[in-house]
Amino acid sequence: MTTPLRRFAVQATGSRADPFRTARWKLTAIYCGILAVIVVVLSSTLYGFHSTDVDRLERRGRASAIENLRKAVPPSGRIAASDDGEARSERSADLEEYLGSLGRSILLADLITLVVGGAASAFLAGRTLRPIRASVESEKQFFANAAHDLRTPLAVMRSEAEVALRAGTLTAEAARRIVRSSLEEIDRMAAMVEQMMDLARGDRVDGAASYAPLDLAAAARGMVDKAQAMAGERGVRLTLVAPSEARIRGDSLAIPRAIGNLLENSLAYTPPGGAVEVSVRRVHGHVLLRVDDTGIGIPEEDLPRITEPFFRGDRARGAHAGGAGLGLTIVKSIMDAHGGVLRAARRPSGGASVTLRFPAA
Repeated sequence: MTTPLRRFAVQATGSRADPFRTARWKLTAIYCGILAVIVVVLSSTLYGFHSTDVDRLERRGRASAIENLRKAVPPSGRIAASDDGEARSERSADLEEYLGSLGRSILLADLITLVVGGAASAFLAGRTLRPIRASVESEKQFFANAAHDLRTPLAVMRSEAEVALRAGTLTAEAARRIVRSSLEEIDRMAAMVEQMMDLARGDRVDGAASYAPLDLAAAARGMVDKAQAMAGERGVRLTLVAPSEARIRGDSLAIPRAIGNLLENSLAYTPPGGAVEVSVRRVHGHVLLRVDDTGIGIPEEDLPRITEPFFRGDRARGAHAGGAGLGLTIVKSIMDAHGGVLRAARRPSGGASVTLRFPAA
C-alpha cells in the first residue's frame, strides 16, 4: 500500500521509473487508438460502398441476363428458367468471391497501417515529449545549481560563527571581521536572488509592445563610463569604439542591464594589465555590440553552455570571480525578448569575444 509519505518520497527522489517513458507509451497508445478508430471507420465505409455497388451491379446484370435469355430461347420457358438460374448462381459466386477478396485486402491494409502507424506514433510521441523533457531537466538543473550556490555562502557564515564560538573569547576585531564577511556573503546571495528575479521578470514581460527607439551607442557609452571605476580597481584598461548614433528598438532598462552584465563578466575574468574593448557598429540592417577582452577565455567545449543558468566552466571557477553564473543567462533572455542574437567565441590572441546583434530601427 502506497502512503502519502511514500508517494512524496518517490516524487522527491525520483526513484520510480522514468515518468517520461510512461508518458510516451501512454501518448503512443492514445495515438494508436485514434488511428485504429479512423482505420475501422474508413474501412467499414469503403467496404459498405463497394458492397452497395456490387448489389446494384448484380441486380442490373440479373435483369439484363433475364431479358437476353427471353429473347434467345423458345417460348416454353424451361430452358430460360434453367439458364437464368445457372447464370445468376455463377454471377453471385463471382461477386461473393470479389467481396471476400476485397475484405481480406482491406483487413491486410488495416493491419499494415496499424503496425506502421504504431511505430510512427511511438516516434512522434518521443519527439513531442523531447522539448518538454529538456525543459524539465533544465529546470531541475537550475534548482540544483541554485541550491548549491545559495548553500555556499550560508556554509561560510556558519563555519566562521562556529569557529568564533569555539574559540571561547571573541574580540571586537574578530567580531567585526565575521560581520564584514557575513555581509559580503549576504550581498552575494542578494545579488543572486536579484538576478533570478530578473530572469523571472524577463520570462513574463511582453516587451515588444513597450519597446521604443533606443540609441545603442549612447547606452554602451553610459555603461562604459559607469564601469570605469571597477576597471580602474582591477587594473584593466576599458575602451569604447562607437559611432555617434546606432538606433534599435528596445527596453531602456533591459538593454543597459545586458551591456552591464557583459562588462562585469569581462572585467571579472581579465587579469590586471589586461584590456576590455566595447565596440558598436551597423552591419546590413543590424546593430552589433561587441565586447572583447584579454582574459582567461572560454574553452571550446564550454561555448554551447555559457548561457545556461549557474553554469561556470573550470576556468571561471578557478578564477574566483565570485559570480553566480547567471549574467549571460540574463543577457540571453534579454536578447531573445528583443529578437536579437548572442554569440560568444574565443579570440585567437587569447580572451573572449561576445557579440550582441540587434535588428536596426
